[in-house]
Amino acid sequence: MSIKSLVRIDCTDNLSNIPTKMDFSFRLVSLGLKYKLGLDIGSNMSPKFYNLLKDAQQNEIIIELLDSPVSADADILFLGDGITLTLFGSKIDTSESLFSRMTRLQCFFKELLGNENVKGISVDIDALNTFDGQEFDKLDIKVSDFANTMVELFKKHDQWTPTVRINFIK
Repeated sequence: MSIKSLVRIDCTDNLSNIPTKMDFSFRLVSLGLKYKLGLDIGSNMSPKFYNLLKDAQQNEIIIELLDSPVSADADILFLGDGITLTLFGSKIDTSESLFSRMTRLQCFFKELLGNENVKGISVDIDALNTFDGQEFDKLDIKVSDFANTMVELFKKHDQWTPTVRINFIK
């Protein structure tokens, strides 16, 4: 199991200016830490997504959501309630409900959308399967509906991680 999640941030500023992009990236990392999220930005992302970075617009930043600053994926972040995850033979217990984790993400997205330089956000969950031609759900929702929407999607998929692209309506 290796869950990847990508976030596309459409910004008003032209981010081809390196100092502007770096400043915004530091703000993103700080916001991620506030909500206990790991973020990989730019060339720190999984090499599987490098083509997306090359095709990104100048006013777009793509980030990879991670379980923590020391994780390489989002397996725990997007782990359904009652699903067991093991690492090197040891059971991983998040001790945090799916709803709680999705609420943290919702708060992250809400604060990010509140930034005057952000025009829009989309998030791909199970991103390895959203860019290879497979069918997946596409939803347009308000950020305030994110946690409940995700819990419902997990229920629909018997607590397994759904493959979905969510566009937030600002």
